[in-house]
Amino acid sequence: MWARWQALYASWALDRSIARLRREEKVALTQAGRRFRTASLEPGPDPSEPVTGALARVAELEEHARALAERLEASLETDRRDYRDAGSGIGRWLIVARGILDRLVLRDEAWRARHELPGRQADLGARVMADDAAQERLPVEDRERALEAHAALERARSERAALLAPWGGEALPAWLRSARSELETFVSFLKEELSKKVLLRLPALAALAAAWWIAEHYSSSRFESSLNHFTGEGRTGLSEAALQQLTFWLPLVVAASIAYLLATLTKRVRRRYLGEDGQNRAT
Repeated sequence: MWARWQALYASWALDRSIARLRREEKVALTQAGRRFRTASLEPGPDPSEPVTGALARVAELEEHARALAERLEASLETDRRDYRDAGSGIGRWLIVARGILDRLVLRDEAWRARHELPGRQADLGARVMADDAAQERLPVEDRERALEAHAALERARSERAALLAPWGGEALPAWLRSARSELETFVSFLKEELSKKVLLRLPALAALAAAWWIAEHYSSSRFESSLNHFTGEGRTGLSEAALQQLTFWLPLVVAASIAYLLATLTKRVRRRYLGEDGQNRAT
């Protein structure tokens, strides 16, 4: 039993090493795909169909990124021309708003294209390394780097498989795997409920907190206002109209600010991790 726990600890160390080697291999394949794309612009033998398909996908995405850059520049020039020709202030403000929204969409598409490109280049590099004829068109240092990265990854995988072979290739005992599976299921449900009950209601909770703060610090009572003025005790006095405005607008602004921050954070997280997933799928 003690031997298995030692093997479990060693397998965790190997898992970390394998994750690092995967990243190194992906970097090497991305470089190989980038170099092959450059080499493909020069005359040479036709590559195999898998390489041709991956090469076409890289070229398509590069062309799409160039088209977006041109559209972005043209959008600004169009807005400048229309702004000069507009005959009213409202029209000019509408042109400004139109341009901002248009360029936000274009920049988002350009961002996605830029972050998807390394994944497609890595896919191209992997297909090139699987084709002996295509490999010959790579610079020697890039070809050797990709081969060495792949060999190191395979050695680590083989070492892990040999380490866990006495136990059927599984690091954890069956009962512990079942416990881990149940714990992961519970955590996923807990995360979902937390998102529903708290995260999605944070704007409303923030608005309630703002309303409570107003009620704790301000009052339209003349007596309480005078008491605060002369003694510094009690709540600060406001007119009835001012208190109504504060009670209406402050919770609204707080709720909107929290909703905006959550939306911005969600967008950034989705951008980062969906972009990575897209690259992983491409490889």
